[in-house]
Parts: sequence; structure tokens; C-alpha cells
Amino acid sequence: MSVTICALGPDSAGTVLMRLLARARRNIDAAIYEVGPSYRWALVRAAERGVRVRLVLDTHVSDGNAATARALAAAGAACRVAGVGADAAHGKLLIVDGTVAVGSGNLIWRDAPWDPHLRMRPGGPPQAGTREWWVTASRSRRLHRSATDAFDAHWATAAAPPHGWADAPDVTVPLVGAPMPQVAPRRLCIPSRRVALVIGGTAVEQTLGEMVSGARRQVLVTVPYARPDAPPVRTLLDQMAQARTRGVDCALLLGEIPAAGDVKGLAALPFEVRQMDPARSTSGHAKGVVADGAVLVSSANWSAAGLGGNWEAALRIDRAGAAAYYEAAWRRDWATALPLDV
Repeated sequence: MSVTICALGPDSAGTVLMRLLARARRNIDAAIYEVGPSYRWALVRAAERGVRVRLVLDTHVSDGNAATARALAAAGAACRVAGVGADAAHGKLLIVDGTVAVGSGNLIWRDAPWDPHLRMRPGGPPQAGTREWWVTASRSRRLHRSATDAFDAHWATAAAPPHGWADAPDVTVPLVGAPMPQVAPRRLCIPSRRVALVIGGTAVEQTLGEMVSGARRQVLVTVPYARPDAPPVRTLLDQMAQARTRGVDCALLLGEIPAAGDVKGLAALPFEVRQMDPARSTSGHAKGVVADGAVLVSSANWSAAGLGGNWEAALRIDRAGAAAYYEAAWRRDWATALPLDV
């Protein structure tokens, strides 16, 4: 049996991750798109107490990647970068001793705030941050081996951090709030065969397609944005439209106001699309799907790269209790979201 913890950001996911890093005793393998100062120190401290730390970052320098690489090297840890001249290394995968964690957010404060006393909700004040989905799984040797093999292959193709990274381009920082209510993580014991790791954008797209095509009751999607003109996204949206004709309840929740070029295609879909409003809740950065009694927690955006050549990570759980946890979160966010502004 796999001991699985389902967690939401900003509610408690950051605290779950910080507890996991603080308790590491043997090794930390992390493939994370961005790691900033609010998590850098935890990796450095782990290396200083003798934990073997290996980190793969994407090749861009924003949100502290360059400083993180330098700090880890000084602490005796190993850091490499991926995505040099290729698609992004966009995954969010942690392997800490025997526990595997997969999620939607980066290890930066905006994506993963944590309680200073490492208290879980409802203890402590509510956190402000982007909506994220995370899941950890332990006591599954099969899952641990799959994650380790995927990380080792990723590590082998990564390179040393460049001596002088270029200045990061300006990026749009989402407005964040403190969504209410905020809930505690949920701990479940799930047969290991019902928890599966998915690596790579193309593999994530294929898994999503299988879940949508096989759904009989509902398909609830949350992503920061969806690019309807991107071929893999168009395929998924068409599959959702076909499911709708079978009587499946389909809906798409966007974490932000869609780009002007995407609105027309999204508004024409035969199922409802809403956008999260940070004034009523927060911005959504989660990438997840609930299809009947299964859930996929993913790092992949619905774009050509996110469902294509990017290095992405996802965890599929075929268990009603896990699906219900994320469905409840989805419905709370849906209730405070707004119709598309067309």
C-alpha cells in the first residue's frame, strides 16, 4: 500500500513540502523549474547535515535559479540545468528518501508558502499564494523506482550551470489572495498499482486523453491557461466536447484571464469555461483533472510545449477518495470564478 498525502496550495502544500525536506536523512533528488530563496536554504541545510542533494533546474535564471545553483555548490550539493537549447525542464518532482512528491507549483514563496511553525490548517493564519495541487506518496517501491529512474535519466542529460546566465526576461507575476476556506491535507492508503508516475509532456497529454475518453460522469479541469490553437490542446478540448455529447459533465477552470487570442476559441466550446478572480479567491496555477474517480496532478500547462516536448511530471491516482479531495477544491474555486470576459 502507498501512503498518499493530497495537499493544496496555498493551504498546506508548502508546509507538507518543507516538512518533507526538513526530515530528509539520506537523499533529496529534485527536478524543479524554479527554486527561490524560501526553499534554497532548506536544500542547503540538508546538504550541510550530510544529505545527498541533487537538483535539476531549468536553464532560465528568474526566481532565484542562478543564486540557488551557486549556494548548493558552496554547500557541497550537486546542481545541473536542463532545457539548454531545447524545451523547458518544467517538472515539479521531488524524491526525498522513500517519498515521491509531484505537484503543479515551483519552490518559491508565491507558489508554495509555508507556516513558520510548520503547522497544518486549520492551525495558524491562512496563507496567501497561488492555487496549487500537490501529492506525496511513500511506501511504494515500484513508484519510488519509477521516479528514481526518471530522475536519473533527466540528470544524465542535464549540464553544469552556465558560468554567466543572461538576465531573466520580465515576467508577469500573478495577483494572489488567501482563498477561503483553507483545508488540511488528506492522508490515504492506496494500493500501489493505483498510483502511476507520468513523465514528459507528450505522455501527460496521452494520459489526459485516456482519462477524458474513458469518463462516464464528469471531467473537471483546472489549468492556468489553455491554448486552443495548439494541436495537443485542441485534441483534448475536442475529446471533452465529445464526452459532453455522451452526457459527461465537463468544465474548464482557468487560473487567470485568458490571452486575447485564446478567448474566441474557448468561448466557442460546448461546455462552460470560467476564470479565477484573485479578488474573490486567488490566481490558479494548478494543473489537474478529475475524471470520475481518478485524478491527475501535473506540472504541465495546456500549451504546445507543456503537452509536447517539455520535461514534465504528473501523478495519476485511481482512487475515489483522492479524486474527491481535489474535486472539492475545484468546486470551491469554481464557485468564486467568473465567466469568460468576451
